[in-house]
Amino acid sequence: MSWSKRNLLRTGAALACVALLSACGFRPLYGDQGVAGGGAADKLETVAISNIPDRPGQVLRNLLIDRFHQNDRGVQTPYRLDSRIVATEQKLALRQDASAERAQLIITVPFRLIENSTGRTLFEGTSRSFVPYNVLEERYAGLVTLDYAYTRGLTEISDEITARVAMYLSKGQ
Repeated sequence: MSWSKRNLLRTGAALACVALLSACGFRPLYGDQGVAGGGAADKLETVAISNIPDRPGQVLRNLLIDRFHQNDRGVQTPYRLDSRIVATEQKLALRQDASAERAQLIITVPFRLIENSTGRTLFEGTSRSFVPYNVLEERYAGLVTLDYAYTRGLTEISDEITARVAMYLSKGQ
């Protein structure tokens, strides 16, 4: 088969895939859906993020605010996202003196999307992250390692919560 025929077949196959994909009703989550529909980013801006206690809660709240409110404009927020953090550590590898050498941080965040006017829960879920890390003997290095593990886990959780709430809001309830 010559190069031009092969190139023509590839182009035809690509166009057929695009045509089939558009016929199945696929819509990009963050795409612009016209003036009336609005994209997911516009709908995420209508969600206020409630305070979450403790330092990891502040980090998660700031990550969610960065993802939900990308434009700094005063948008009414008919919805509120409530969440809390439950974190546990699990020892994975032990030294001869029974101290941990490797551990895993398990962060669980149950969340609820609440309609402000009625107080009704519209959507709820749980996001979980498993972050392995080395337990270091030096105190400061150990604290920094644990802090970094929290940051990695909370970043992963904020991405998941953002995607799940965006999918819910883009369905049109």
